[in-house]
Amino acid sequence: MTTLTVEIDKEQDLPAIEAFLKKMGVEYQIETDEDDDWGDIPPEAIEGIKAGLADGDAGRVRSHEEAMAHIQETVARLRKKNG
Repeated sequence: MTTLTVEIDKEQDLPAIEAFLKKMGVEYQIETDEDDDWGDIPPEAIEGIKAGLADGDAGRVRSHEEAMAHIQETVARLRKKNG
């Protein structure tokens, strides 16, 4: 068996290509951009990445400066607590 991967930029061309493949008797599978190849990344990691992207899209993020200030405050508080 041989696998052929074809990327199509024009979505309107897909029906014609499907018809051609059917006429040729070729088995095929259609994957959309939503089916991106995540390689060997575990499903749990993919879910975490997608959740992080959703947080970014929803504005649930901190700037680098905000994150660093929070870390510095936490470290200072812990140093003071632990003497």
